[in-house]
Amino acid sequence: MRRRGFPYSALLRIGVVANLGLGLVVLVGLRPAGWSGWLQLGTGAFCCLIAGWIAAAGWSMSYWNRSMARQVATWRRIADTFCAWVEEVPVPTEALHQLKSSLEEAVSTGRT
Repeated sequence: MRRRGFPYSALLRIGVVANLGLGLVVLVGLRPAGWSGWLQLGTGAFCCLIAGWIAAAGWSMSYWNRSMARQVATWRRIADTFCAWVEEVPVPTEALHQLKSSLEEAVSTGRT
């Protein structure tokens, strides 16, 4: 289970570090003078960190949503093919009732 979240967390961390690095490069170019300037630099760096975190999370969520939509579409095509095949084959009524109850049980267990 731990392995599933790896790509998401790795991409999120890479995006945050890249954004923080780019933000610091830009902010250091301001050449802060005194503690007030360094405080402003730190605040800017923190803002870059937050912005990077949000941007990386948004991109990653979008990517995984597209991947999931492709998987759902693929499985729907498989299920449609299977259902069309079952409709063409003469199947005993008992077997159809058993299939229906198995599907209802699978759907109800998937929701909890």
